[in-house]
Amino acid sequence: MAKKDLVTIKVSGLKDLHKALKNLDHDLHKKTLKAAGKSAMDPVAVSARNNVARDTGGLYATIKVSATTDVRRLRKSGRKAAMIASVSAGTSSRKKGVTGHQALNVEFGNSKIKAQPFLRPALQGKQRSTILRFRKELRKGVEKSARTQARRTARLLK
Repeated sequence: MAKKDLVTIKVSGLKDLHKALKNLDHDLHKKTLKAAGKSAMDPVAVSARNNVARDTGGLYATIKVSATTDVRRLRKSGRKAAMIASVSAGTSSRKKGVTGHQALNVEFGNSKIKAQPFLRPALQGKQRSTILRFRKELRKGVEKSARTQARRTARLLK
């Protein structure tokens, strides 16, 4: 897949949330970001599952949501990011079921198989609602983590 096929979204207006996140302990910071990213991408995964062709159901079962704050993966993406949330299909091991190559062949097609896109249509037109859901979940997560950190601090001061 070429870089031009990737969806790029610029988000503004999150400066207050970013400041609040920086005030949290590192473990709470990461946990909050991951939870908000996964929660925001869940409807996209549901839509992808609804769109996928179900011959054997193997590809349907491999659609999953993931979020990472791993520094190596963030560097690999080449963007200034604190977290990456994604919906993926297929596994890396043939033993576990449908591989990523098979998922790509279904999504984009090849010389023998007509393309049956399921991931791209799942996200197209939902970028704004996904970002709004992320912001809402991040705000709730920051508030919850701030309460957790306050309890931790109170326990340490006793």
